[in-house]
Amino acid sequence: MHLRLKGLRLTLADLDALDPTQFELAVRDLMIRDGITARHVGQRGDQAADAVGEDTAGRRYVAQCKHTTVASRVVSRTMYEVKGTAGPVHGADIAFVVTNGGFTRDAKTWGETNHVHWLDRDKLRQWAEHGTSLHNCCASPPAPAPGCAVNRRSSGRQDPFPPSHCPARYRR
Repeated sequence: MHLRLKGLRLTLADLDALDPTQFELAVRDLMIRDGITARHVGQRGDQAADAVGEDTAGRRYVAQCKHTTVASRVVSRTMYEVKGTAGPVHGADIAFVVTNGGFTRDAKTWGETNHVHWLDRDKLRQWAEHGTSLHNCCASPPAPAPGCAVNRRSSGRQDPFPPSHCPARYRR
């Protein structure tokens, strides 16, 4: 963790005042605060990734950032785009979309079903203002339940954010 970011706290007012690129940089800095070696990659044609990083366990994170007005909502299409590129293009183990606005119900449901995590305004407050870890904000356990192997990639890595249940097809 970078020492200057160790105690980083940003209010929602701080985040709302940023432009989209500054918001992406703030998300990168919050990832670094949480012990993820992250870098900013957002630009035109970024293929649904604004910040990428890796934690000490070797898990690769891909963040898509949507800086918007408070009343705006991220739609399902964004979730599809992230799912379609996070693993194949960016090598993600953990993909998430973060916004200072909200998500449609369909976007949330689709993300939960397809392992694209979402941080809406409330979760962003917990992460940025209160210092809650990214893992806890995603409301998912950091590792699969004992006896459950949920493999998404040919590398054989386990999904660190599996569904809350372990379907029979994933049991060892």
